[in-house]
Amino acid sequence: MQWIKTYEMEQPALCDRLINGFKTAKELGFAHEGVSAKGVDKEWKDSEDVSLNCLPIEVYTEAVRAYREHVMASMRLYMGEFPVLATSGAKIGFLEPPQIQHYQPGGAFFGDHYESSGLEISHRVLAFMTNLNTVKQGGGTEFIYQEYVSKAKKGVTNIWPAGFTHTHRGIPAPKEEKYIITGWLSYVGS
Repeated sequence: MQWIKTYEMEQPALCDRLINGFKTAKELGFAHEGVSAKGVDKEWKDSEDVSLNCLPIEVYTEAVRAYREHVMASMRLYMGEFPVLATSGAKIGFLEPPQIQHYQPGGAFFGDHYESSGLEISHRVLAFMTNLNTVKQGGGTEFIYQEYVSKAKKGVTNIWPAGFTHTHRGIPAPKEEKYIITGWLSYVGS
């Protein structure tokens, strides 16, 4: 848990606006089945995903900007604890847009995985995940080697290293839906 840090949003009501943006984007046809390194495989990952870039403009301009500010403030705090990330000479930033992921009851990212697990995503340095709703039973994220479960609590963002040391999987919520935003900071230059 030493490298898994938790940050709470100042305004958790922002989560509701982002969930509504997901629902509107889905109605407009922007949602797709969850994809992983295994492609679309509901036994590995059972979700609907929408890129933050696909949210309607009325959500995108206000809510997404506020969310990005939260993530960047959290990242600054994280990098303050691990200053080598900022002083190594490599520039770190966003290469891929974050995604909102929706899991129906019983759905999850079942497979053990880590966020830089292939050549095409090896540039990822840090991963982040924000819970957009609280799940009372199940719904958390289990970090295998740390023997740690992060509960699904609305407005809580976790940040961790993207490498294999932080292999994780989702825990299904048997009776509740779960919404998260997940994304990555990557090497973007030197």
